[in-house]
Amino acid sequence: MNIYLEDNGYDVQDYISAVAAVLDLDKYDSDIRIDLMKKCDGDAGGYCYGDAEDIDIEIATHVQGEALDIETIKTNIAHEMIHAQQIASGRLNDHGIQIVDECLVKVAEWDGEYHTNTKYDDQPWEIDAYAREAQVAQEAKEMLAQWN
Repeated sequence: MNIYLEDNGYDVQDYISAVAAVLDLDKYDSDIRIDLMKKCDGDAGGYCYGDAEDIDIEIATHVQGEALDIETIKTNIAHEMIHAQQIASGRLNDHGIQIVDECLVKVAEWDGEYHTNTKYDDQPWEIDAYAREAQVAQEAKEMLAQWN
């Protein structure tokens, strides 16, 4: 696994390395690009997309015009890196927009089960990421303390 961070003035490289270690991302043969940007589409806190070989993560530093504190940014990094793990491991596959019965639908596959137009709060990959993000963030902080 290779991680590429867009230099953006935020000192999060070591934290990202710690999250990657907590998630054991080194066992996957993926390139992960992380870009911290002022605003993500839809005013989201972050996005993760791609396939098992190439994964892109976008992290917002501002939401609704307000700057996010560094702890919120770090939690969002942990959340999106959990999605990277889901993609790299093959648990989550995004099949994009497809035509089904003459209708456009958003299709994703989670643990071999297809989901179409699933509401955000009902998406099992989001439920998994929200359930684990705080623990992953805490373990990364503890790992950083050991490294220093």
